[in-house]
Order: sequence, then structure tokens, then C-alpha cells
Amino acid sequence: MLDLLCYVLVIARLQFSSGFNLYASPTSLGLRLRSSLVSSSQQSASLKPYIETLIKGERHLTSKETEAAFTEILEGADEVQVGSLLTLLRARQETSEEIAGMVNAMNAACNRVDLGDTKLLDIVGTGGDGADTINISTASVVLAAAAGCIVAKAGNRSVSSRCGSADVLEALGVKVDLLPEQVKQCVEAVQIAFMFAPVNHPAMKFVAPVRGKLGVRTCFNILGPMTNAAGAQHAVIGVFHPELIPIMAGALKEVGRIEHAVIIHGCGLDEISPLGPSRILEIKNTAAPGEPRVYEERDFEFDPLDIGIPRCELIELKGGDPEENAEKFREVLLGGEHTDAKRDSIVLNAGVGCYVYGLAPTIEEGCKLARQALESGKATEILHEWIKTSQRIASEEKVA
Repeated sequence: MLDLLCYVLVIARLQFSSGFNLYASPTSLGLRLRSSLVSSSQQSASLKPYIETLIKGERHLTSKETEAAFTEILEGADEVQVGSLLTLLRARQETSEEIAGMVNAMNAACNRVDLGDTKLLDIVGTGGDGADTINISTASVVLAAAAGCIVAKAGNRSVSSRCGSADVLEALGVKVDLLPEQVKQCVEAVQIAFMFAPVNHPAMKFVAPVRGKLGVRTCFNILGPMTNAAGAQHAVIGVFHPELIPIMAGALKEVGRIEHAVIIHGCGLDEISPLGPSRILEIKNTAAPGEPRVYEERDFEFDPLDIGIPRCELIELKGGDPEENAEKFREVLLGGEHTDAKRDSIVLNAGVGCYVYGLAPTIEEGCKLARQALESGKATEILHEWIKTSQRIASEEKVA
């Protein structure tokens, strides 16, 4: 079955790249297929051992094998073999070790943002929940910064929703495509900055055509939240399916850059919300500074009702296009004691961010801190400063 799948991928490659006629004669089809496979072998023989291992089905790839394979992919390996490898990994269900190898390869290939030992937070989701809510995680990092966290937010344009983090920030006036040194300046100036995936992970351009032609979920759908270019040690990561929670936690522990993180699956969303309880897997380094990281895990359910936040309906969290989401973004960050489901959602996620960052001893206390920052109006101030600073930094680069 897996051999047939690889065959289909080759056919798809021929159809897309060379005007291949599916109704050609069997003889010409065989010749064209053989020619494509020979060409593929000559261009990217380095992926063949990994493909063969997965086809045999006796074991998964090791972390080192996956890192080597994805290093080749990020350097522009042949599309046929890339598509075959990605599909085989998906069919066999990626392991934590394999995901860790992918993360290591992407981290090695990225344009890093060097902020030294600065303690950093990211609040980010995989997307893919199909709910088209407002940009909860993006608004949450602004609130977390207002509460005292230093934020390096990773993100991209929309893939599975109407409005991605880059889309809404751009509509607000934030310059999203800052270079690594400019991101550093922005963090130092206002304690928050955005890292745009195409700038920090340019090698993804080699993968984009394959992902588009496959048209199905691959491991790249979940790698973004684990490949923060500034190496944020504290993270709130939302996932669209609960089965991803232990896989991503295992990968984060193996990579070993995280100090304290939570992986969350909400009530149908890739973030905490008042819709219902969320499952949370917490990983925390307990080793002394300078020692190899040793992680403890805590798997638990968190219900916003327990801290006095009432239930809501999904319609109360709905967003729209970038302009609509930008307007709602501004509204949700306004100071004052008024509240609604959207404000409660960003308090929840920023509150968890404050907890993993170390500003609060519990999630409940983190949410209290976030609520205070929201009501004070400081989140709106941070947003305005971020917009002005990012624009200034971008304009200075152009002048130079």
C-alpha cells in the first residue's frame, strides 16, 4: 500500500511539473515514470535510505536520521522524494523523536534572533481548528507584555483561517517583516516583537510547493510553534488535536531549549477559552542552572469556571478578515472593568503565559495579573508603542 502511495506521488509530480497526460499509453507512462525516478534518484539520493526504512515499516526514524533528512529537505531536495517522505511519515504517525529531529533541522537552518540570555515568552498555536476566531494568541502576547513578560512572538500569514497573526498585526500597523537585528531592537525598546516565518525560516520556500501539491496535513503544520527563532524558553502552545499533546511535549523535551511550557488543547480550539475545560500538559525544567535539563510533567484539566470565568458560545469569539480582526483586537485590549468572552479569552491565555514566564505561582494568579494589566489600559499603550517602534525601526533601515 505504501509503495502504491509513493507511486501516486510520483504521478502527481509528473502531472504538476511536466504536463503529464494521465491518459497516456501504459508504455509511455512506464517510460516517463522510470525517467522521473532516475532523475529523482540522481538529484536527491540522500533521502532514499529514509524512504526505504519507512516503507519497510519495521521501525520509525531516529531523531538523528530525521534531522539529517530534513536538513536535505531544507536545502532543496527533490520534490518527489520530499513528498514521499512527508506522506510516509504521516501514514506511520510521526513520533516525538522524529519531530525533535525536524525541529533541530529547522532551528539550524533558521535566521536566528540573538537576544542572548533574555528570558522570552511566546504564545502560539498550530492553527487548524477551523473556528475562525479573533486572533486570541496574538492579542494575548500584547497583554502578557503589558503584565511584565518579554515577548518574541513567532507567526505567519493565514494558512487555515481567514486571518493569521501576521495579517492582523499588519492591519494594525505593526511592521511584521523585520530582519533579525531589527527584531532585537524592537524587543529591547518595547519588550515585544514579531518574527515573520518567511524572514526567519527562508528555507521553507523549498517545502511550500510540495505541501501545496500534496494538499494534506504534514508534519510542517505543527513545527512552527516549536521553532521560535529567538529560542523563547517559555511557551504556551495550543494544538488543534489532543493526540498532538504528548508528541509535541516529547519533542520539546528532547530538543531541550524549553525551561517551562504548556501544551494546550482547548474545547475545540488550539487555545484556552471560556467554551469549556482545556487539557494541559505542563513541562518544566527542574535542573539547576548550567546543568543538563531535567523535565517534570504534569497532565491536568483546567476549567475557566474554577476561576470565575463564565461559559460562552463559539459565536462570541468569532472573527473575520484582517480589517475586522484588527478592529476587534483594538477593542479587546481597551482599559476598563467591562468584560466579555473575547476579553476573558485573552486574559486566560495571557494569564497562562504569565504563569509559565514565572510572574505568578499559579494559573489563577497569572490570570489575575493579566486582568489587572488589561483593566489598567497598559495593553493598549503597549500596542501603540509597538506599532510606532516597529515602523520607526523599519524606516531607519530603508534610510540607511
